[in-house]
Amino acid sequence: MNKNKKKQIKPRYLLWFIICLCLFFIAVSLRGSSSFNPQKVIRSMIVPMEKGLNSAGQWISERSEHNRSVDELVTENEALKSQIEQLNAKISSMENNLSELDALRDLLKMKEVYPDYDMVGARIISKDAGNWYHNFIIDKGSEDGIKKDMNVIYDNGLVGIVYDVSPHNASVRAIIDDTSSVSGMLSKSTELCIVNGDLKLYQDGLLDVEMISKDAVVTAGDEVVTSYISDKYLPGLVIGYISDVTMDNSNLFQNAHITPKVSFDNITNVMIITQLKADLVASEAEEEE
Repeated sequence: MNKNKKKQIKPRYLLWFIICLCLFFIAVSLRGSSSFNPQKVIRSMIVPMEKGLNSAGQWISERSEHNRSVDELVTENEALKSQIEQLNAKISSMENNLSELDALRDLLKMKEVYPDYDMVGARIISKDAGNWYHNFIIDKGSEDGIKKDMNVIYDNGLVGIVYDVSPHNASVRAIIDDTSSVSGMLSKSTELCIVNGDLKLYQDGLLDVEMISKDAVVTAGDEVVTSYISDKYLPGLVIGYISDVTMDNSNLFQNAHITPKVSFDNITNVMIITQLKADLVASEAEEEE
């Protein structure tokens, strides 16, 4: 056997030692010795443990209550979010209804200004790149009775003309577009003129007017409307107001600038006059016969 191997205490000896120690404590306790009180010793060991367990239990209870409060707040927050989403949806619906109401009001105003023309409202759903609405698409098409060359108005003034139509939408060219040319006239004198679109000039909020008779009396603020001789534009639609006048290089005509009646910076809804100039001319011809 290995001489260095440590001797182990047998379990029965350890048990007898513990029993003797307990008997000693009991005997001392029974004799009422005040020098050593094992109950106090044990109590001094147990009381801190009880306090620790109570504190731990209280902390666990508080954390549990806190977690329950957090869960309740999360649930309440989710419910509030849902209510907010529903309210936002209702607000959006109300705004759309108000927009439709405004469009109807505009239609009524247009009818008061142009009582001889039938109209239908339309919403702009797309436009060409750029700051202004010089070419755009509306949400009405041939299925809604829209035809090519129908005149488009907004805010009691001329916007442009329909140049392409599909079943459910149509394209509009505004009078400020570089390719636009409108036969106009001075409303107070019926002097004829040509209003040309010019996007560069419209940066200053103006359009070019040419071919005004050199003898015509033209002053700033004079109203310019569509003429009776236009082949596509109905007569009497307000185009804009004279800003300044100059004589051209040939001294045969006057040129001018006008401020359009319509602001092309932000348009959402327009009115389409459902009568065509060609139909109006044909109707007048029949009446003359």
